[in-house]
Amino acid sequence: ENEAPTEDGGACIRFFKRRTHPETLMKDKVNFAVLGLGDTNLLLDRQHTSAKDCNQVAQALDLRLEALGGTRFCDRGESDERSGLTEVEPWIALLAEKIKG
Repeated sequence: ENEAPTEDGGACIRFFKRRTHPETLMKDKVNFAVLGLGDTNLLLDRQHTSAKDCNQVAQALDLRLEALGGTRFCDRGESDERSGLTEVEPWIALLAEKIKG
């Protein structure tokens, strides 16, 4: 569920998880930004959850891109379907401001 990528995103996640990639794969080549779209509704066995609990794939991808030498362009965003994804628009606004410079 929340610890597994979506079906469409699986190939991308598997690519970056490869241990054969050199640590310099993305160095001085790639700036990245990650926005996690999670759903704490899927965490039925927990009483208290937040966006951090349902965005493990985004968290892992963000750390992996950095480990491969990528430059984080914008802090990772994490949102939760249960709260109406209210975190998305402010994150997009922040990203747009960074792009504008």
